[in-house]
Amino acid sequence: MNHQQTLPPIDPGLAGVVVGTTRISEVDGAAGTLTYRGKSLDALTRQPFAEVASLVALGKVVPGVVRLIDRAPALSEQERARVLAAPADLSPMQVLQALIVQLDHDDTVLTLTAGDLDAIEPGQEAPEPLVREAERALVIASKAPEIVATHLARSAAPGSGTGYAERFGAMIGRPADANPALLDAFRVMQILQLEHSFNASTFAARVIASTLAPIENALSGAVGTLHGVLHGGADQAALETADRVGSAAAAAAFVDDCLANGVKVMGMGHREYRVIDPRARYGKALAEQVSRGTEHAATFETLAAIEARFGERMAASGKALHANIEFYKGLIFRMLGLPPRYFTALFAMARIFGYTAHVLESRFDNRLIRPAAEYIGA
Repeated sequence: MNHQQTLPPIDPGLAGVVVGTTRISEVDGAAGTLTYRGKSLDALTRQPFAEVASLVALGKVVPGVVRLIDRAPALSEQERARVLAAPADLSPMQVLQALIVQLDHDDTVLTLTAGDLDAIEPGQEAPEPLVREAERALVIASKAPEIVATHLARSAAPGSGTGYAERFGAMIGRPADANPALLDAFRVMQILQLEHSFNASTFAARVIASTLAPIENALSGAVGTLHGVLHGGADQAALETADRVGSAAAAAAFVDDCLANGVKVMGMGHREYRVIDPRARYGKALAEQVSRGTEHAATFETLAAIEARFGERMAASGKALHANIEFYKGLIFRMLGLPPRYFTALFAMARIFGYTAHVLESRFDNRLIRPAAEYIGA
């Protein structure tokens, strides 16, 4: 590269660099708002998960997709065998990433038409290959909960019941009648995790999709990206931090020590939001509600105390760092009976619908993503 050329400032994290357009979601970091397809979180969190997932993925609620998500086709014997063949101590994220490209394709499970995709890019008809890709991606997304539950329970029995949250609860031994408030909190958290514009894993999906690789490859690569502790893995890290701190009384000293030594407080701060992550408001309220009067209440109080002290210190230094969605949701997932290493897999179960939306959207105006680099070698 000609070093006499005037180059734009380089940001390795691409902060503020606009690389495309989207109709799927809008993140307003200054106002602290998030919308899916123009709808507010307040409206979205009152809807069934399957309806919101269809809206995100296809731009509208498609009845056949809602039925698919709510009833979730069971894994075939071969698919279940592949899950059970994975070592129990292998990360569920790695299992999910690997299995996505190994699932069987049954053309009778979901049948879409070009009309079902007409909201993705208004005025352009989806070509037949894209319709088939959408079918495959949505079947993958609908099977993801059973992949995670089967790896956890080491069981070959699928869950029963109708409804996304209810079926997953049944598969992990948390039937709907045992704690309906907890399953509803899970439903809300999964809605909040469906989509978040051009985040790291979604952008990874778009990069892979830009090569015209199959949609399964893009979904698998995105799940692998989500595995990182700086992206989807902060939920586990935040809860494990609260466990180490041990009590609300010890929270202030812990935060002060972290800040004095340059140690990141996991679950605090977000690249997009200059105010509190709007999803964190729901997470905190739900975690407090479902933990009240239980053995988990002390953990919630510890998390709240860490957040409060961190907020005090940031306000004193003039910095705009607040809790993000990861901070409280781990407690809800723990109350479902899930080990911490499964938390990010639950995130992936929801976000696959968002990845699907972005791959399908990108197909209408595809261009190979190939950024430049400034050479600084000899």
